[in-house]
Amino acid sequence: MNFIMNTKNTTNYKMFSILPMNREIRSEHVEKLVKSIRTMGIIRPVIICKTNVIEGEMKNYIVDGQHLATACEREKLPVPYVSIKCESEIDIVEQMGMLNNSSKSWALIDYVNAYKFCFMDYMKLLKFKNLYNLELNMVAALCTNNYSIIKNSQTIKTGDFIITNGKAAQMCKEFSEIFLMINNVSRSVKFSFLNAFMQSYGKINQKTVVSNLRKYLKQIKLISDNTEASNYIKAKVFNLKK
Repeated sequence: MNFIMNTKNTTNYKMFSILPMNREIRSEHVEKLVKSIRTMGIIRPVIICKTNVIEGEMKNYIVDGQHLATACEREKLPVPYVSIKCESEIDIVEQMGMLNNSSKSWALIDYVNAYKFCFMDYMKLLKFKNLYNLELNMVAALCTNNYSIIKNSQTIKTGDFIITNGKAAQMCKEFSEIFLMINNVSRSVKFSFLNAFMQSYGKINQKTVVSNLRKYLKQIKLISDNTEASNYIKAKVFNLKK
């Protein structure tokens, strides 16, 4: 990360602009920072980037610390800030991702909302999530035909996510039908359904799956062991053999 290492301070709060790909400012987060500032002071600077790649004119965009800058303004305190160099929109999002990943303040959906301004596949990923009301990791798995939550999360965070499954939209639609029926089961069981759905897709008719699910859902809910539930789902709902 290319820092311009001198920390500066300002009470000119209007000099800072908010990036459209950053998270919305949350009042509860600002409240926590205000309490922290009153107790311990300001322990880190705001990170900014002066660039014209966003709106065509030079502005000082906050890459990290927009909640801190808001808290400082609320307390009428100088904002400490450090500048970094960013050469493109993708560069800005990558810097945002690295800074927020190290502080663990970003959820996976925050990376999607940031990268959607740069990559169409992130926009489609978000569209499928919202359209079918599925968990983000489920949609990512269906879009890539890869069940690995860890791998999909990593590629989303690094800006490398690509939709490689040409049937992703149809699969999301069909799995959402199943997802609505299993709303009250545990998260692990939901992912067992996803795994079995992906393994069986194209091998069994969707109407048969739905019919089987109606028949065996009550029994599935009674199974407490995750492995047993997973095997039962594969065999009874999706007609998968061991």
